Amino acid sequence: MATDITVLIVDDDPVVTTALRAQVNRISGFKVVGIAHTGQAALAAAHHFAPRLVLLDLYLPDLPGLEVAHQLRRPNQPPTDVIVISGRKDSSAVRAAMQRGALYYLLKPTRVDILEQTLRRYAATTAQLTGTGNVEQQEIDRIFRSLHLDQTARPKSISAATEQSVLDALAVAEGDLSAHEMAQTIGVSRATARRYLEYLTELGRVEAGLRYGPTGRPQHRYRMRMP
Repeated sequence: MATDITVLIVDDDPVVTTALRAQVNRISGFKVVGIAHTGQAALAAAHHFAPRLVLLDLYLPDLPGLEVAHQLRRPNQPPTDVIVISGRKDSSAVRAAMQRGALYYLLKPTRVDILEQTLRRYAATTAQLTGTGNVEQQEIDRIFRSLHLDQTARPKSISAATEQSVLDALAVAEGDLSAHEMAQTIGVSRATARRYLEYLTELGRVEAGLRYGPTGRPQHRYRMRMP
């Protein structure tokens, strides 16, 4: 059974933290474990709860949010990822957040659908990094694209009908499928099946894994992403 991604929300506005808590908890696979309204409280909560992810505002009453992000990277703090949610639009703030390890930067007010898409992409990205084996450059490129993939428009090479056929086939499959098996199931070429499977993996709707056969050569396998 998959473990929920634990989240700490840091914002000095109780109205914002209440809304974010409700929004995050509605997304399957995520669970808010703490709320902090100051920088010091955020650092203490991060040490206590050891969240996988911190949603961090940059305006805090005691410490700058960027300083909190910096301190979260110190060796005495449990490892955690940071996504900034801020009203600051200046490029210097965005650059500084990146330099301090923020994985993404969302502007306030954040639409619910954008927040959900970002968190699902984050989940898909981290899921691809749970293995212990080596990865090739193509896999690394896919992992780095996952979080920042623009989902506002479907690529021209991806049709809604074929995308749904792939999802339907995965939904009824007894186990995972290879691109070759998917191609045979829905009646397309192997290259087409793989293109759709990789696209859906980047969206976070499909999980990709490797299976090693008798020859030791890995085969990519795909399945529906479970909450």
